[in-house]
Amino acid sequence: MDAKVRLYVTELLGTFLFVFIGAGAVCAHYLPNEVTRLEPTGIALAEGFALAVVLTVSYQVSGGCLNPAVTLMLWVFKRLDGARTLGLIGVQLLGSALAGLLLHFTFSEEVLKQASYGTPHVQQSLLGEGNTLQLAGLISGIGVEFLLTILVTLAIFSSLIDPRGPRLGGVLVGLAQSAAILLGFNLTGGAANPARWFGPAIWQFTLPDVKTKPLADHAVYWIGPVLGALAAGLFYSTFILPPEKKK
Repeated sequence: MDAKVRLYVTELLGTFLFVFIGAGAVCAHYLPNEVTRLEPTGIALAEGFALAVVLTVSYQVSGGCLNPAVTLMLWVFKRLDGARTLGLIGVQLLGSALAGLLLHFTFSEEVLKQASYGTPHVQQSLLGEGNTLQLAGLISGIGVEFLLTILVTLAIFSSLIDPRGPRLGGVLVGLAQSAAILLGFNLTGGAANPARWFGPAIWQFTLPDVKTKPLADHAVYWIGPVLGALAAGLFYSTFILPPEKKK
């Protein structure tokens, strides 16, 4: 297989699996049988473990990290060229959308409606009167996603990019993602990745009388992760990477 085709297919499949398992775990939380219902800790572990596996497999081939915010950051710091960056972000969003499609055929409409397709959304704790997203909640949501993405991006730098880091594949990144969900589940859902939000969100439009408007809080999942990835990349490149790697 052509090298370019291989890297895009790898990134697409990796993002697809990460989003499907992460969003699917949220949907499983709403299954009618309370005995088998998956709680937030289980959701965090399922998504973190999935990310650890697929990132370990995909990074050496594609290097996009299954995250549009991180991919954009790598381009800003000249670790990816422009054409590859656009291609990787495109297949990441496509993989996310395909994951949402599979969720559509995996869970009942009632479960998908209650779970909002497993889409991360700003939760009631950050909403204003009438459960509407106001400026204060928007800023808070962006801030939460900003900090969570910093954690995940630092894990990517320390274990995958820095040559002095431990050779653990995506394990540390998966742990960081699990930590992000444990903290952020009742705030923003703990996405730390625009692709984790994108695919499930667009499939919410297929639901009748959808509980949460799919695009009501979309800025949180673009602005927060992008700024968080850029901040973490700047910090790690400036203060932690050895001088020869800064070039």
